[in-house]
Amino acid sequence: MRSLVFITLFPVLLVLFASCSKNDALPDPYPTDSLGKINRWTLDSMRRFYYWNEQIPAKPDHSLSPELFFKSLLSSSDRFSHISGPNVPSATNSYFAFGFHYALLQVPGYNNYIGVVTFVNINGAADRAGLKRGSYFMKVNGRQIDAQDLNEINRQLNEKGTITLTAAAFNNNTWEPGADIQLSPGYSRENPVYYTRVFTKGSIKTGYLYYTSFDESFDASLLDAFRKFREAGVSELVLDLRYNAGGSVASSAKLAALVTHKLNAGEVYAIYEGNRNEGRRTRTLQAVLNTSASAAGRLYSDLQPNQLQLSRVFVLTTRATVSSAELVVNNLKPFLNLVQIGEATAGKDEAGFAITDLRSPRQVDWTLQPIVYKLFNKNGQGGYSAGIAPQYAISETSTLPLGAIGDGNDVLTAKALEIIYGPGFTGTPTDLRIAPPHRRMQVKPVYESATEQAARSAPVMIPQ
Repeated sequence: MRSLVFITLFPVLLVLFASCSKNDALPDPYPTDSLGKINRWTLDSMRRFYYWNEQIPAKPDHSLSPELFFKSLLSSSDRFSHISGPNVPSATNSYFAFGFHYALLQVPGYNNYIGVVTFVNINGAADRAGLKRGSYFMKVNGRQIDAQDLNEINRQLNEKGTITLTAAAFNNNTWEPGADIQLSPGYSRENPVYYTRVFTKGSIKTGYLYYTSFDESFDASLLDAFRKFREAGVSELVLDLRYNAGGSVASSAKLAALVTHKLNAGEVYAIYEGNRNEGRRTRTLQAVLNTSASAAGRLYSDLQPNQLQLSRVFVLTTRATVSSAELVVNNLKPFLNLVQIGEATAGKDEAGFAITDLRSPRQVDWTLQPIVYKLFNKNGQGGYSAGIAPQYAISETSTLPLGAIGDGNDVLTAKALEIIYGPGFTGTPTDLRIAPPHRRMQVKPVYESATEQAARSAPVMIPQ
């Protein structure tokens, strides 16, 4: 999968005209003008590979621009197919512009909205400016955050350009302004194995992994994290995927196989179901691993020494858990008890591959990323376009303050630890602190940048 920015999987680029059947092709004469060539190529490609190809209009309007023509071919059920080309600016968001995710909240006793930082990119602009998860702000570029200006505020926060945040603090039941914080664009690529720790009570040791994306470049770090868990003797695992933006399908398979030894090399990891041309494709774990560009864990035998012997796994999710992260949640279920905590996931139960024109000389400079497959696990379970619902529904942004990632003050982590250890587990001073109930403030989220990013990202991208 390729999400907005984290990962690009090495997709195979396809020469489409040679592969289209006579039934798929349009009658001659073939267009000779530039726009006609682009749109004809797009139509041929979509008729061949698009999951909903039978819903493509019989006579689409070839006079439309390439973007509008592509959109005119899409099914009403399609939320994620994408086209990119010359002079089309890439979408941006606050995380890759300034290095932070945020939520805008309706809070008691305040007429406007309060912003809260939900996640910070290590060494990004926000991190360098001192922002942390749980930091508050009440103005953007001197403008109060209210319902009328909500769209404009979000535009400024999600587009590259210098911005100024006015910090906020809650003192004596009042929201007070703080210092102005100026941010210039700045994002730093980070290891997605963001944070690990082990909690202990009695003989029960619980591993915790915060994992931000499936980036094959860091698969060795993923294996190392599980090596440490295994050496520590963990018998429970909390897998935090709340803002995981997806990425490599092969890396998702590696993670799944590290979580459970029951997923062996010959077991079915994923089933891809396409249109009548693509059919139904069953992929074993090793077949998926073979597509990895990273040698770390490409062989099942390399994963085995670090596999955990678990009977269940706790997975933390939000609406920003998307694509390959959802694939892990759905495709682990046949192999062990998966306890999901948080919110329903984004709902991308679909996959595709990038399509470009490789003719020489190249005639079309556009790239298609259409939905080609629906995704299913070993038992044929899929159909989660509305998201994968948790057993324990909790919104992390419905109360304040936000706890630190992997800390007992965080409501999602605290719920997993409560199920494992029982109520009142506090750990050690360096591990957990569970906030007393009276300290928490009920709030209502009106916008979450990580959720918006997930909704706009491309589908799971599968190497062919």
